[in-house]
Amino acid sequence: MAGFSVTAQIAVPEPPARAFARFEAGQLLELECDHLVVGAAVSISLPVGGGAQMGLAGSPITLLGHVAGVKRDRSVLIVHHQPWRGRLVVRFFPDGVGSRIVVESSLDQDGLTWLAHKRGYVPPEPPRADRHRIGLLVSKSGSAAVFAQATESLATLAVEEVNADGGIGGVLVDLVVGDDASDSAAGAAAAMRLMRSGCRVVFACVTSATFNAAASALHGTGVLLVHTVLNEGGRPSPGVVRLGERPLAQVRAGVPVLMAETGGRNWFFVGQRYSWSYGAHWAARRVVAEAGGSVLGETYQILGTTDFTQVVDTIGRSGAELILSSLVGHDEVFFERQCSQHGLRSITRTFALVLDEATQQFVGNSDADGVWAAFGYFQGFGDNTDLETRYRASAKGILPPLSSLSETTYEAILAYARAATIASADDRASIRRQLLAHTEFDTASPRTMHRPILLAESRGGRLHPRTS
Repeated sequence: MAGFSVTAQIAVPEPPARAFARFEAGQLLELECDHLVVGAAVSISLPVGGGAQMGLAGSPITLLGHVAGVKRDRSVLIVHHQPWRGRLVVRFFPDGVGSRIVVESSLDQDGLTWLAHKRGYVPPEPPRADRHRIGLLVSKSGSAAVFAQATESLATLAVEEVNADGGIGGVLVDLVVGDDASDSAAGAAAAMRLMRSGCRVVFACVTSATFNAAASALHGTGVLLVHTVLNEGGRPSPGVVRLGERPLAQVRAGVPVLMAETGGRNWFFVGQRYSWSYGAHWAARRVVAEAGGSVLGETYQILGTTDFTQVVDTIGRSGAELILSSLVGHDEVFFERQCSQHGLRSITRTFALVLDEATQQFVGNSDADGVWAAFGYFQGFGDNTDLETRYRASAKGILPPLSSLSETTYEAILAYARAATIASADDRASIRRQLLAHTEFDTASPRTMHRPILLAESRGGRLHPRTS
């Protein structure tokens, strides 16, 4: 199906140069961009409310991507990766004493499908007997979409490689994608749609809140649910596999080093109000105590928080020298920016458990400097250069960075294909055992997907892993 575009117009009283300056400052279209230059990560609001004639009326849609072109006071071109891949052009025209801002976004079949699902118009895809169908539950929209930008591309690449090698037991693999919108109820509904579409397994690159809701929804259906990203763990279940880093391994890699290098011993914990942060902070308290430190305070925020002013002020008054953040996605972006902008970075150091490469880009170079992270994989470091080359070749133009949160999804799909081929596509118990054996991971082990946990510091717009 040929694509088309969605166009919206906004009238403002300022001339184009002033309107452009307001846009760049984030006062129009909710633009978030560290510096409006080519290659910079960007979040922008697409005002589709005026598209009622096309059946697209509704609340604005947040697009995540990169700046691909800038003509000062005239136009900005953005290549976006979420919720669908496309191009957005913002143009500024004089209109009397003011300006007319024209926003045009390309919309292909993926975009149309996403919008239709969001409006509840599309039924599940009918199962196909001639395909081995697998599902990807991912945050294409909402607060957690920041860390999931490259996940769908890597999942597609993994499926292409599996099919090039003959599929699973000679049957080609289909990938069906569901968006949890960073909401647990929406994630449970999307998981059920994937099940009704005939998916035998669902790979979940989502928050633990969504994962737990999806696990409850899929219980007893025979569908295997695989959590591909870092998580706090949980009770064993025959229908569930939890991969990714564990917070205990992360904090054991990072807490003693930060305390030794900074001389600080007093911590303040900042997290979200759901199981991930509760489990992560439990692990961190244990390791801080082992290292001879103290936790002076702790706070939990709802997912989707944008204003951390009170939290930053509380941390500043607590006397803590070190901060542990278990915030996720856009919440982590807002928190780190506000820590830097309110001067907290000059008197503290932060260890952020979910600061991957994509999130770090959105925080911005200067605001992210000095923040530490710990994962089993960092882009450009280690033995994954071949995967990174194939990823860059998979699409033209600027791509979101790879990170552990997307790379583990790729690895999990390949591991599942091997397990299902060795055992049987219908032998869920054997497949699950092989996936668990493949990870060689438990809550106390500092290894995930056969790799050690690496500690990295954000400097100059990149996460730099320690080599010693």
